[in-house]
Amino acid sequence: MPSDSPDATPAAAQALHRLDFLARAGEVLASSLDYESTLQHVAQLAVPELADLCVVDIVDDGVLRRVATAHVLPAKRALLEEVALRNPLPESPAPAGHALASRRTQLFEDFPPDLVDALTRDAEHARLVAAIGLRSYIAAPMIAHGDVVGVLSLGITESTRRYDRDDQLLAEELARRAALAIENARLYRSAQHEIEQRRRAEAELRLSEQRFRAIMEQSPLSTQRLAPDGSTLGVNRAFEALWGLGLAELDGYNVLQDPQLAETGLAPLMRRAFDGTPTYLPAIAYDRRISVPGAGDADDPDPVRWVSAFAYPVRDDEGAIREVVLVHDDVTEARRAERRLRESEDRLSRALAVGGMVVWDWDLATGHVECSVSACEVFGTDIGPREVFLQALHPDDVALMHEATARALEGDGMFGPIEYRLRPPGGGERWVQTSGTVEYGADGKPVRMLGVTVDTTARRLAEEVTRVFADAGEILGASLDYATTLEGLARVVVPRLADWFAVDLIDDRGELQRVAVYHPDPAHQAMGRELFERYPPRRGDGGEWRAIETREPVWVPDITPAMLRGSARNADHASLLLRLDLRSCILVPLLARGTVIGVLTLVHSDSGRHYAEGDVAIALDLARRAAAAIDNATLYHQLQHEHRRKDEFLATLAHELRNPLAPIRTGLALLESTDDAALAARTRAVMSRQLGHMVRLIDDLLDLARVTRGTIELKRHPVDVGTLVAGAVEASRPLLDAAGLDFAIDVPEPGRLLDVDDTRLSQVLTNLLNNAAKFTPTGGHVALRVRTAGDRLRLEVSDDGLGLAPAQVERIFEMFVRGRGSDAHGGLGIGLTLARRLVELHGGRLWAESDGPGRGSRFVAELPVVIEPSASAPASDDGGAARAQGRRVLAVDDNADALLMLEALLGLEGYEVRGAGDGESALALIDEFVPDIALLDIGLPGMSGYELAARLRADPRTARARLIALTGWGRDEDRARAHAVGFDAHLTKPVDPPVLLRLIAG
Repeated sequence: MPSDSPDATPAAAQALHRLDFLARAGEVLASSLDYESTLQHVAQLAVPELADLCVVDIVDDGVLRRVATAHVLPAKRALLEEVALRNPLPESPAPAGHALASRRTQLFEDFPPDLVDALTRDAEHARLVAAIGLRSYIAAPMIAHGDVVGVLSLGITESTRRYDRDDQLLAEELARRAALAIENARLYRSAQHEIEQRRRAEAELRLSEQRFRAIMEQSPLSTQRLAPDGSTLGVNRAFEALWGLGLAELDGYNVLQDPQLAETGLAPLMRRAFDGTPTYLPAIAYDRRISVPGAGDADDPDPVRWVSAFAYPVRDDEGAIREVVLVHDDVTEARRAERRLRESEDRLSRALAVGGMVVWDWDLATGHVECSVSACEVFGTDIGPREVFLQALHPDDVALMHEATARALEGDGMFGPIEYRLRPPGGGERWVQTSGTVEYGADGKPVRMLGVTVDTTARRLAEEVTRVFADAGEILGASLDYATTLEGLARVVVPRLADWFAVDLIDDRGELQRVAVYHPDPAHQAMGRELFERYPPRRGDGGEWRAIETREPVWVPDITPAMLRGSARNADHASLLLRLDLRSCILVPLLARGTVIGVLTLVHSDSGRHYAEGDVAIALDLARRAAAAIDNATLYHQLQHEHRRKDEFLATLAHELRNPLAPIRTGLALLESTDDAALAARTRAVMSRQLGHMVRLIDDLLDLARVTRGTIELKRHPVDVGTLVAGAVEASRPLLDAAGLDFAIDVPEPGRLLDVDDTRLSQVLTNLLNNAAKFTPTGGHVALRVRTAGDRLRLEVSDDGLGLAPAQVERIFEMFVRGRGSDAHGGLGIGLTLARRLVELHGGRLWAESDGPGRGSRFVAELPVVIEPSASAPASDDGGAARAQGRRVLAVDDNADALLMLEALLGLEGYEVRGAGDGESALALIDEFVPDIALLDIGLPGMSGYELAARLRADPRTARARLIALTGWGRDEDRARAHAVGFDAHLTKPVDPPVLLRLIAG
């Protein structure tokens, strides 16, 4: 709708206003089959609500004929009529002519003077349009079934409003509805005309029978004189014109032996005439080519004629039959007209059926209601006596029908329009709208009522579904607690779309859990919960699981007691199902991001309604929205859970890093304040252990990151299982002994080989043994057992310690999850995650078993066995080269303390060392100190370690120097980049001094 001010009606209210206007226009259009008066009412309805002027032109023989005009100023209405008289042709430059010719809506938001000149035929035409004073204009073609039947025009002349795209859409919808009303009215008139034609044809036929004798005497019709033996004595000109045959061509023809008369059953009638009784022969389709082969016009395009005949015996004075006069009546055109009439009636019936319309005629004297053939489809039964119609009404709407009927008969003769419900015999509910008019006799009393009934069920359902989805959208977006959301959604859906609403979700065990069920009656709702708890859905039983497994909706339009008994597991189950009075249901899978997460169930029961095929699409849309809301809520709670786990991990990491830092810091203070060599040695040992603990923490984090990204490389080779177990036990023995545990090893076949990375697998076993030591009380038992089954080998670490709850058995392997009692023993909750992924990289499995809290745990690693060991690579000689006295080493690090310690360490080993804090300083040293070896940090200020390495490689003096990256960056991509720029080796801080010295010496 155009707006006069900035304070326009909000979009929602504007849309409702337009719908209301269209509804009122629809009522007007449906109120009468006289479309010209109806269109005038529509024009008056549009002014001034949509426009200052409204005109409707319909197409008659290609010319626009104005049938309706309206203007807010009565004086200008005459101008509108005059413009139409001067502009009758479709090729007119006026907007209506353009709309008719192009079949497209013409929208003119503004109507300046130059546009007036362009859209008018001559000066007088332009003067009239200017006098009307158009400011904004819409001309919308009225199209019905692909044909333009007219043009609806709306204009602004007096106000300052301007039309826009929304107004165009509204005008087009109004034009579409008006076109359908015109077409339906024309179809109705056409049907009435054809019915009258058929009645006239039948009357003519009766008249022809009455005049038979006169026709025979005057012979204006085809007349054939037959001898008593059936041969032809003569024919008249009408006969020759009808059949294209003369007397000579009938030589040899005998009517008593005519095969077509025998085939159609007319031969006995013809014989009767020859026996002396005047006889009428009903019409048949007669083909002269069959009875008189080769005679007549061979090129006759229409040799078959529908004819009836009268056979009249002519007697002599003695009463003997001398001849039989056979007069033919050509009823071909009448038969064709009847066929056309039947086809027209069929078209009208189909049109009414498609539009959900019934045309009815109620005889007030007899009470009989005559309906179009679409009545059975709409009313659910054939309507005869009015009582049958009243029985089809919803009981609550019978009074409404009586009141409307009384108002029409006692008032102005207009029935309705009223909207009411029907109860078809098959159940359910259907909404219809009826309008009618009363006809009166000569005495002024009502004698009949004519009207139209339109099925409005689909429209009302669409409106209701739209409102449901709007309410559902508000509910689904209001909360991230899906239990609350589904409860609200259930109250939106019931009772508008269902009597029962239920949602079942698939839990972690793969079973269905009912998270929502609703029925307005609390007793029924409790019964529904009881049914699910006692008889939960089972795989293979159909229903919910069928929808889940096929990922397709399950629609049951009619649920019968036999179906319920057949699906019940026992008599008690059947009794519960029957008490619910289930009538129809739809079960739809809930799909979230391509995964089925559950099923939504809608059921009709005590309302008696049944779901139609179109309801399945509504249920699918509802399920899609519900699944998205459930998925969003689940993701939100998972995200919150992950945030908590992350915070717990960071707090634990900070704690785990501070623990070793405390003795290291204390040890540094002791070393600075004591000269006691024994105390200093013990202090250094403590600091070394704590530093090793920190390094292991950091290494575990880095390893987990590599495994997670899939960038870790396994150095696999055949390893003796006994050697592998011995190495892990050696690493864990101090912790096991310190815990005071009884430790047992059982390796029946120590020589079996595994194709593994022994360092990584030893890391796995050490982690499992250390965990057993941590979580087993003093005096407890820990065991490491090795067992072989075919080509698989199992390494089992068991204890009788704290044990695991059932929910922890699998969850304990999740990242950052720490077991019960972890606070007393430390740890980040990543050890088991890393262990499982390392085992899986070896093609194996790692799982946990426990009989419950306080009953110990078993961790089992299963790996493939190498049956035939492959040749192992020779062990590298790690004897270490002698220190190269006097070799020059350049150390570059922006951490002054780290650089100082590195210079001191290398100096003690006999190397000549120079240090620099950045790349520029390092390059400046080259002029006086050319190194044999360069240890470079990567993250230097200004020039990075990568750039410095490239510069050293480019300088002839240092091109052959050994470059070693000594950095905190330890990812695989960091190592690859270091080698790409010329580094010979890459070490990740903190570096074990013996490892560094061996690398430099080598």
